[in-house]
Amino acid sequence: MGLLEGRVALVTGSTRGIGRAIAERFAAEGAAVVVNGRRAEDAERVAAELGGSAVGLAADQRSLDDVRALCARAVELVGPIDVLVNNAAISRRSAITRVTDEEWNDCLLVNLTAPMWYVRELVPGMKRLGRGAILNITSSAGIDGQPGFSSYSAAKGGLNALSFTLAKELIGFGIRTNVLAASAYTDMMRQLPTEIFDPEANPQPSVEENAATALRLCADPALNGECWSVGQERELPPLG
Repeated sequence: MGLLEGRVALVTGSTRGIGRAIAERFAAEGAAVVVNGRRAEDAERVAAELGGSAVGLAADQRSLDDVRALCARAVELVGPIDVLVNNAAISRRSAITRVTDEEWNDCLLVNLTAPMWYVRELVPGMKRLGRGAILNITSSAGIDGQPGFSSYSAAKGGLNALSFTLAKELIGFGIRTNVLAASAYTDMMRQLPTEIFDPEANPQPSVEENAATALRLCADPALNGECWSVGQERELPPLG
């Protein structure tokens, strides 16, 4: 029996990078996984590669209509979702005096508002089940800040605050909420110039290590309101 046997998990932004690694790990642990990306063909291809009960569905994270349609379709195809991983994200690099309204609004929509939309759509079903696990993928930028990334840092900081509020508000319904301050050398990080981030001087955990931490946060019934970075799961005894 896998740690997520019988569970249904939606992982946003899961056609590549950390999101894909999480989808792969969750599928390996027995979950029926809903793979999500901006392009239907990418989401469907990754779902086919995962096999089992995985399905691929597209959504523009900036569109409430898309989010609602994805959630409804996912429930139709694989059943009530009781594990939600809000992983989809974008970043925009601009000095604070040059941040455009479009950059600011896009970052907040994708990184903060969309996760709230998914929670609002899926929590009623979790309440009916009497269980649920929400994992919001954030960043150290939302804790310590990152010069040149004010919109991204603000959105991730807001997602941290939202997560801790959900942890207090929903635990009485059997729904846990945790945070993973993820870090890996993915496409998003590759856009940074070396004066901001040098991968040789700052080696990062693998996407698989991030997925292992995500699994622990979603599968361990004792964890609620936690904010972890990769490696913290080694400080606790193994599940099972």
